[in-house]
Amino acid sequence: MKNRKILIVEDELIIAENLRYILNEYGYHFVDVAGSANEAKQLFSKKLYDLVLMDINLEDNSGIDGIDLIQILIKKYSFIYIYITANADIKTIEKAKTTQPSGYIVKPFNNATIHANVQIALNTIQDDIYFTYTKTGMQHKILVSDIMYVEADGAYTNIYSINKEAHFIRKSIAEFLEIYPTYFIRIHKSVLINKNNIQGYTSQSVKVNDEKLPLGRAYKQNFLENIKDLSFS
Repeated sequence: MKNRKILIVEDELIIAENLRYILNEYGYHFVDVAGSANEAKQLFSKKLYDLVLMDINLEDNSGIDGIDLIQILIKKYSFIYIYITANADIKTIEKAKTTQPSGYIVKPFNNATIHANVQIALNTIQDDIYFTYTKTGMQHKILVSDIMYVEADGAYTNIYSINKEAHFIRKSIAEFLEIYPTYFIRIHKSVLINKNNIQGYTSQSVKVNDEKLPLGRAYKQNFLENIKDLSFS
């Protein structure tokens, strides 16, 4: 549980750093901070978070509050979230309830309150995420963490798993990337890789599951941006 990735979205730096300090004190060391809605979106485009501590009153130029931001993010990403706010009025609570948060913490908070809410929220996470598809009338599923890479094959796509089996599906790699934007990186016009299974790379290829896949020039910069926080085995 201590390896979970946590994002704090809070426009008041002192409060944000206090939250990060509290989490670090309790052993959570993979904690990032976003000071605005736009910064939160940028961080999500590069990394998958397990838990978000979301301030409701975001005083930035985005024109949206923390609840609106959660509604935007959960359409693209899978994570759990706790609201942190100075407001406990009925209108705010009712709006927050529509998004089914894992907690609602009212400021001022203390260390024990943060710790208890974070532990309870993280305990609800299910690690196994599956991609499901239908073939010849039967439903099949593949553990997403076992997918090594995805390769276009005309109007179809081949999904290659850790045992090097190919699963043939009628879905484009663009559609696949849209479903799992934080797991996969496009490295070629016809290839997506699971960034959590990268073994290494050169200027022209990426090694996944002992296979070297082509790294296209047009995709190199995005690839490097997406892997800068990763380590390889």
